[in-house]
Amino acid sequence: MDDKNMNQDSSRFEEVPQKGNPVANALKYFGRYLKNVFKDFITSFKYNNMKLSSILVALPGLFLGFFIRFHADTINALVLTRPDGTYVGVPFDYTGPVLFILVLFGILNIFTALSLSNKKNLGSVITSTITTSVIVICGILYLLALFAYNNGVNSGEIQKAGEAEFGASYWISIISVIIAMATSVVGVILAFINYDRTYEKVDR
Repeated sequence: MDDKNMNQDSSRFEEVPQKGNPVANALKYFGRYLKNVFKDFITSFKYNNMKLSSILVALPGLFLGFFIRFHADTINALVLTRPDGTYVGVPFDYTGPVLFILVLFGILNIFTALSLSNKKNLGSVITSTITTSVIVICGILYLLALFAYNNGVNSGEIQKAGEAEFGASYWISIISVIIAMATSVVGVILAFINYDRTYEKVDR
């Protein structure tokens, strides 16, 4: 048998290289992608000192929006009146309108946060301060109403809401509103510290 035939015969028994598990390869590439994205995200803070401010200012929109069901369950079951119909701790039940304004300005804060990150100027900081001020004022009013309910229940002046899930919704609503207020205020304070003082508006 000549060398040519021997090479052909021997090639039949050569091992075919394994391509590997496609799922494992996909997970590997996806993990590498996430690592690079996270690395780029961290690095971006070095080049944009308003990044953290914008994220904090945007958080109220997420907290107020994602937990809207708990807020709705809370105000729907909330009782702020005595048996004779008079209110305890508040002049009237304003929780519905205040919650609507909270959610609305939480969404507006997402847009002002984008402006903070992109423009980095005093105008964007002032706009964020205005929307944040509305969130803080409405948040305080909302919390006062919820605390008035709690005090009324403890004093026996108000009948406790009967829904079993009300307790969890009540506290989740309180915590999320406090976080929304706190993050937005911290974000605005950082924005005042870090905004671009050399920015000049160009008329075109």
